[in-house]
Amino acid sequence: MRTRTKLSIGYLPLIDCAPFVVAYEREMFQKWGFDVYLSHEPGWATIRDKIVYGEVDFAQAVCGLPLVLNFGLRSIPCKCACAMILNLNGNAITLSKKWGASKDDEPEEILKKLKAKKSFPLLFGVASFFSSHYFLLLRWLKSIGLNPHKEVRIVALPPPQMPLHLKQGLIDGYCVGEPWNSLALFEETGSCVATSLDLAPGHPEKVLLAGAKHSEKKKEEHVRLVGCLIEACQWADNPEHRAELSEMLHYGNWIRQPLDVIRHSLVGPFRLGKNTFIPGRAFHVFNPEKANKASQEKEEWIIHEMEEAHLLPKASPRQSSFLDKTVYLQAEKLLSSKNEKRLATVSLIL
Repeated sequence: MRTRTKLSIGYLPLIDCAPFVVAYEREMFQKWGFDVYLSHEPGWATIRDKIVYGEVDFAQAVCGLPLVLNFGLRSIPCKCACAMILNLNGNAITLSKKWGASKDDEPEEILKKLKAKKSFPLLFGVASFFSSHYFLLLRWLKSIGLNPHKEVRIVALPPPQMPLHLKQGLIDGYCVGEPWNSLALFEETGSCVATSLDLAPGHPEKVLLAGAKHSEKKKEEHVRLVGCLIEACQWADNPEHRAELSEMLHYGNWIRQPLDVIRHSLVGPFRLGKNTFIPGRAFHVFNPEKANKASQEKEEWIIHEMEEAHLLPKASPRQSSFLDKTVYLQAEKLLSSKNEKRLATVSLIL
């Protein structure tokens, strides 16, 4: 009997940690030859540090982190690899109720109240300055005529802390992943004014980040893990599985929030104002077409957004890609081969 490879994977309690949870709860990790410990982390800075110092082998990460670590941008340089996009979309912008918004207000009505009562600078929270949350928030602020560098202050906060900061009046709003927007809606402390679908539909969200040893010496394990997680993403993306996935996240204590809060965006419909309802499969995209592929297009989107956010000089030279397309293609072939063998086995049995 083959010995299972022991791995530690860091994650945050967000709905887009679902691929790891599915692989764990449905014993996909074991089937692919892994003995996995999922390490619950408080925030993205902890994820960064644990990858840098080798305390976890892999991690769920915000989309800009592979670039940050490989090129030493505001961080200790660290050789790491990213061969898989875990999901697309999944974010929303929530404003505090102190701006006079009710859950039935349309986003346009909320913005009118915000501008009428404005007392600058406004204070907003994001999960990380290298995340899609920051990029989306900048887009939204510019779209409503606010200068994000003069009329707004933006601070980094761990996602689970954002609803509490909003409730206590410490921030005016935030951009974050789920279920932390839905929690503010259910507690009636905030109102959502925009989602990923409004600002950058189909944008890369979280990625699988591999530490140094798996980016350089243990490629076979990296390929197997990506194959396993593609299979988990396929399961998670199926609309027929979303209710079960919500229960998995809730009853397994992966996300310690009420089941209805988790279901709000995962099963849907996610309510935006009085008349807009977003299906769960549109809000959270785990697998259709090439969602998981580490492509040149996704890499260019991340670089462009970091340039627009003044985190990178425009047209700055980069010696190499920070997304590993080869590992993903090998994992895709491995998964296809495994599926063919399963079908052949079933045919023999029948």
